[in-house]
Amino acid sequence: MSGTATRLLNRWRAAAPRADALTATQARWLGALLAAAMLPQAIHLPIGIAVLGLALIALRLAVTWRPRVRAFAFVIQLPSWALAVFALAVALAIRQWYGYFLGREPSVAFLFVLCGIKFMEARVRRDGTLIVCLATFLLITPFLATQSMFAAIAAMPAILILGGALDVLERSSVSQRRDWRAPLTQTLTLLAQGLPIALLLFVMFPRLAGPLWGLPADRSARTGLSDTMTPGMFTELTLSDEVAFRVDFDGLPPPPAQRYWRGPVLSRFDGRVWSAALPQLGSVQASAGGRSIGYTVTLEASGQPWLFALDFPASLPRVDSESGISTPPATFLGITRDQQLIARAPITQALRYSMVSNLRSTYPAASASDARANLRLPAGNARSIEFARDLRSRTPDDSQFINAVLRFYREEPFVYTLAAPLLEREPIDQFLFETRRGFCEHYASSFVVLLRAAGIPARVVTGYQGGEINPNGGYMIVRQSDAHAWAEALIGGVWRRFDPTAAVAPSRVERGLAGALPAGEAVPLLARFDGGWIKKLDLAWDALNHQWQRHVVDFNHERQRALWHEWKLDLFSPWQVVGALVFVAGAWGGIVLLWLIIRRRRQERALVLWDDVCRRLSRAGLPRQPHEGPVAFVERAAARWPQFGIALKAIGEAYAMLRYGNLAPDSRERAALVTTLKHAIDALPSPARLRHANP
Repeated sequence: MSGTATRLLNRWRAAAPRADALTATQARWLGALLAAAMLPQAIHLPIGIAVLGLALIALRLAVTWRPRVRAFAFVIQLPSWALAVFALAVALAIRQWYGYFLGREPSVAFLFVLCGIKFMEARVRRDGTLIVCLATFLLITPFLATQSMFAAIAAMPAILILGGALDVLERSSVSQRRDWRAPLTQTLTLLAQGLPIALLLFVMFPRLAGPLWGLPADRSARTGLSDTMTPGMFTELTLSDEVAFRVDFDGLPPPPAQRYWRGPVLSRFDGRVWSAALPQLGSVQASAGGRSIGYTVTLEASGQPWLFALDFPASLPRVDSESGISTPPATFLGITRDQQLIARAPITQALRYSMVSNLRSTYPAASASDARANLRLPAGNARSIEFARDLRSRTPDDSQFINAVLRFYREEPFVYTLAAPLLEREPIDQFLFETRRGFCEHYASSFVVLLRAAGIPARVVTGYQGGEINPNGGYMIVRQSDAHAWAEALIGGVWRRFDPTAAVAPSRVERGLAGALPAGEAVPLLARFDGGWIKKLDLAWDALNHQWQRHVVDFNHERQRALWHEWKLDLFSPWQVVGALVFVAGAWGGIVLLWLIIRRRRQERALVLWDDVCRRLSRAGLPRQPHEGPVAFVERAAARWPQFGIALKAIGEAYAMLRYGNLAPDSRERAALVTTLKHAIDALPSPARLRHANP
């Protein structure tokens, strides 16, 4: 190869990247897109990961605004291998933080930082296209954690900026728009045009009975109740305002004293920690008195495998099926012998199911083994055992003994408080005879120990007690602050509910946590009676989010078929339904197309008028040359017909300004120039008269 050819090839290779290099405008749009996609996900990540990813975006944007500042110059000079080493270090740090790497949360965290690293090394337009793809994928990751209305709203800015970024990437550096509002307006217009079709497909496109794919359960932190109970556990849980589940009742809700939402049943005790035994599946107990009540629970993701129902379940959980017959949800495993509802796997997504409960405080024991399993006591807590046995010798009847224990809690100076002292050794003895300050787990645990020491089978039941009716939607909100522990005792072959906390603080059952705690103790804001406008605002937002969950997120295969049945669509054959859908979609497409044509004609009125001038002059014997601009053409026409020179020059100047001037589409100046152009054209005679006109 000759030296000249080599030099030309090297120049071409050097010039090619520069011709395709990202401009400052493109880099800013990409940075804005990444920031908008990252912010909704940042709240689900560790603070260090969130700050690092956003800091990389901010650093690269600083380079685009201050490219000559030496402090930022190293950013655009980092080699790819250095960024790869940095990414590897980040991956190791994420592995150290989570304890594992192949999982949903660490993978999302790594993607979060990788987007920032890729933005740091972006040089050419191809890199920008890849960043758009990464940002689009990152945009959907918050929905892996929650499908709330807030998540949908938080994604909208990124969707709008996505359209603007694509528009800017497709334009050359010369034709890129300086007005940032124009690409956003265009994206918003496209979204508005496609929204009716999206709604039509959302309602009418057949939904599968099950998902096409799924994610394995992550080893992330769990929320809510667990299958163990230690002193102080409920104290920490009660300080949370998070929603555990929401309930829509078929009729009037039960009174506060009957709002016991059954959860894990704990029968094993090692002297300090209560834990659940291995679940044994049973069956629903037949109703024996009590009011039956139907309701629908929307359970939030907890990472735990239990479902909640009012004491006591009179049916299995149900969801609507295609046939119109309610069936248990696919995730449901069964009901245990101790009347606990359990799922096959941890609840990682919101679950909606219908229940029927029989409001009562007793149910028959499943077998004689229940008594043996709920009498065991470990060594220790000698004073409590001695106290129980002494009291038992004076009250041999089971019911009388239990009443005596409850009277002991009422008459002695016990205090219901979140600020319970730490119980290190012999926790039951310390609580009953020394501190006498505790929360529901202290009272339930000590109560069961006293009953077992007296030979009465007993166990601890955990769950939630209470719930607040949202006036905006008429449904009940049960929060983590409503977490509660009570007891069950086996008397005469029947399990009977007892709540020793109610003996000390009756207002806990009747009025909730805020009405039972002493003045001055910390109560979650949304559990207070005086939450003020903040609580009202939260309840209003919760009502909207609840409707979103019911009608959008939970719009599954069964609900879609039920809606079709309500609309009588099942009376038509499939081809008729498809034909109607195609007709509606085509009609809407035609309306949009007609609107675009009308809008285009209005916006390009100047081009239509100019084409009319060119045709008129061509018929008069003066065709426009391909290389001629509007000003040169009208000057040639004015030289041929000087008597119409003023009108012709006005036409050329007005059209040139409209065609090449930087005028807003709807500005008054553009409208005035169009009017001037039209009046100047009207001043010209017909082509026949121009052809015979003398100069």
